[in-house]
Amino acid sequence: MVNARAIDLTEALLALSRADQRAFTREAVDLSLIAEEAAETLHPVAAVQSVAVSVRGDAAVALGSPTLLQQLATNLVQNAVLHNSGPGGWVRVVTSATPGSAGLPGAAVLSVENTGEELAPSLIATLTEPFQRGTARIRSPHGAGVGLGLALVQRIADAHGGTLELAAREGGGLRATVTLPVATAAER
Repeated sequence: MVNARAIDLTEALLALSRADQRAFTREAVDLSLIAEEAAETLHPVAAVQSVAVSVRGDAAVALGSPTLLQQLATNLVQNAVLHNSGPGGWVRVVTSATPGSAGLPGAAVLSVENTGEELAPSLIATLTEPFQRGTARIRSPHGAGVGLGLALVQRIADAHGGTLELAAREGGGLRATVTLPVATAAER
């Protein structure tokens, strides 16, 4: 368990470094496909937690690193599963694309929301700080990460010219929305 956590921390720090340095090759990446892959990867964890995960939406093609964007989606879904209300809880993953207008580029959007505890705005403001957790340290058979999940999501979004918006859901839980520049037809 200790070795697995050390490996997870090392991998997260390496991904954080790559994102900060913007040292990656960019290609067209469909956020809807990486969202499905993240949900599929985390299905066993969600099943143990009795949390239902649904993925829907349209193709949303951004320009970026497939590896880093997969890490972004996986971190969001993992956080949503682990920081949930438990049995009977749910996670919704939605992708969409907005067209550009008046010379402004369009956007590829990935939104992940979950049921969970009520979150104070002061707490939400700290969630993208490295090594911060939304609630007390979580112990589960699948681990709760190393406290870099949303910090890494923020850095990956920034490195791709995008944004991460976090908002409390009425009734509890969190909505995390990543908005990235859409890949142009020439970049696909």
